[in-house]
Amino acid sequence: MRSRIARVAGVATAVLLGAVGCSSGSGGGSAAQGQGFWGAHGADGPSEANAPASIEALAQRTDLIVLGTITGVEEGRDYTDPGKAPNRTSNLVLQVDRASGGKPATALVEVTREPVTALKDISDALPKGQYVFYLKNWYEGPDGPVYRCASPAKCVVGVNDGVLETPRDPDAAQELQSSSKGLTQSSGNGKPLSVEDLFTASTSAK
Repeated sequence: MRSRIARVAGVATAVLLGAVGCSSGSGGGSAAQGQGFWGAHGADGPSEANAPASIEALAQRTDLIVLGTITGVEEGRDYTDPGKAPNRTSNLVLQVDRASGGKPATALVEVTREPVTALKDISDALPKGQYVFYLKNWYEGPDGPVYRCASPAKCVVGVNDGVLETPRDPDAAQELQSSSKGLTQSSGNGKPLSVEDLFTASTSAK
């Protein structure tokens, strides 16, 4: 009888530990937590050293801030070292509506991609709507400059009903909104904060 009770208790403990592992192991930016385009291009905010906590700090790290939409995705560089795990990237093609320091018609942004995800699997699932992109100069490509993220988890920011969204790592949005001076859920005219308001606030802080 004691042996049977011990076996049942052991099974219950294993099930409980398995459930805890599933709920805490994936992290905000992992592909396991989300499917589709952003799931394939996720970023792990907690692993970023000295990450910017506010829009002001984020803006000050940039070479270019863009208000725009994602109109395409291309195969990026492969940084895989021999004998190591794959390290692949995608180049996001942006249609630029507004930009700090001038207005290029388009911009390419390199972001990391889950190694198991092929480009063809997510090229038809492009995100809709405008985002603010916080970018650093990276390298000169054959068709012009290629940019990288000023902060992996927070370089793409959207606004939904006045609330910030960080699709590469959804958990990063709350800190970004609460830590940003003068950035509230309402704009100066009493309407909910918009992505245009976010762009204006970001370029003012740069």
